Amino acid sequence: MDKNQKILSAIVLIVVIVVSGIFWFPAILRTLEPSRPALPTPPANLKQISPQYLPGNVLQNTSNTSTGESFVSATRIFLVSDTAYYGYSNETRKSPNPAEGNLISKGDPIFIINVTLRNDYNPENPLTPSQNNYAFIFLTATLNSQNGIVNAKDVSPTNTGFPPIGAFLGLNSGETASVEIWLATSNRNIVSYELNLSVFGIAPP
Repeated sequence: MDKNQKILSAIVLIVVIVVSGIFWFPAILRTLEPSRPALPTPPANLKQISPQYLPGNVLQNTSNTSTGESFVSATRIFLVSDTAYYGYSNETRKSPNPAEGNLISKGDPIFIINVTLRNDYNPENPLTPSQNNYAFIFLTATLNSQNGIVNAKDVSPTNTGFPPIGAFLGLNSGETASVEIWLATSNRNIVSYELNLSVFGIAPP
């Protein structure tokens, strides 16, 4: 083999290596990337909640000197819409109690409920003892499968970790906004859920 043939063979070999690398390099990179959680998926055959005034616990005046919570079958917090789906946590958060470690770890399976609420407390339907009907709202949920209640911990991004437990949303009178409830569970057979609402006319202690 003369010198020119050797050079030509070397060039062909280099071209083959480069072209092979173009095709195989992305695949090799994908194998080196950390695994990513799957995209959220809506549950099949899930019974959602229709728009309504939600029942819940309301902090209100019970006398001139004390306050207390009472259950109201229809508060003036209106459920505009709710959408639920399975997903995975995109963050790691510590528990307020250091002895408990992480409240939730990135990649943990969760059940997510996106809820849109409207505050219909007003001068005609006041939220006592609020002076302007501003509502401090705490919202969580109870999950059900065909086998009964699902054991799931509220790990909502706006959950302070202290009672009242749940996703927090503050609304002025007449205001509408959304909040996400995150419930840590690997159960992927949720068939229904109930929203658990607490409403305060003043900031809870």
